[in-house]
Amino acid sequence: MNKDLLFALIQNPNLIPGIYNYCDGWCERCKFTSNCLNFKMMEEGVPDLKPTENDTEAEASSAMENLDEMFQLSMELLNQAAKDLGMELPQQSANFDAEEEEEKDELIFKSQLMLQADKYSELVDAWFADFESLLYVGSHSLKEIFDFKEEEEMNDAELLIFDKTEIIRWFQFIIPSKLFRALRSKANTEETGNDFYAHDCIASAKVALISIDNSIDAWTSYMHQFPGAEDRMLPILLLLSGLRTLVEEVFPDSRNFVRPGFDI
Repeated sequence: MNKDLLFALIQNPNLIPGIYNYCDGWCERCKFTSNCLNFKMMEEGVPDLKPTENDTEAEASSAMENLDEMFQLSMELLNQAAKDLGMELPQQSANFDAEEEEEKDELIFKSQLMLQADKYSELVDAWFADFESLLYVGSHSLKEIFDFKEEEEMNDAELLIFDKTEIIRWFQFIIPSKLFRALRSKANTEETGNDFYAHDCIASAKVALISIDNSIDAWTSYMHQFPGAEDRMLPILLLLSGLRTLVEEVFPDSRNFVRPGFDI
């Protein structure tokens, strides 16, 4: 995709500005793909920078120039979006210290929120490793359904479990990633006072909360389907419930954040 095509995509009147900034990244289940610039860009494709033996030096140079132009245009769009919200994007300090920033990241990874989110992700992996071959929907184990059946071959009960499993598996990694972004922006807000970081902080926390809500609903459905295994699911639900409470305490305004497209 070249700069001209990207510029043409931007002119689409159906686009909702910034809708892609605070979504869960699950395009397959999104009702707003026709309104999303990021999705349109993925549909069109991005430059393939992997060199091949057939590439000429001129072709390789052209690809890099094209990518640079797209990056510059993307930054212009991001700056404009920030201005539309009455903000300015933070600028990298001349005294930027990569090692110091890594140390800040490490402190965030060791925070209670991140430790709890990472623990949840580990518990999900352990639960499926232990139970997907032991629990059955009708005559088929979870593993058989997941590995060998196409969706169109599943009955209603299998489709329900398949749906809830996809939700659990998708959000087990979205939750820690969005919480890290929220915590990093919170730290940056306290350090710089920049409004963009403050905005990003509560918006990212809201996506994390919605992801937790969806995960709790999915695990609750699992408990109804497999009551004999609820003793191994209850700790997961309790951890998620506690994590949700903690997120709401650390980011008290996050529930009220209005995401473009999704919440209006």
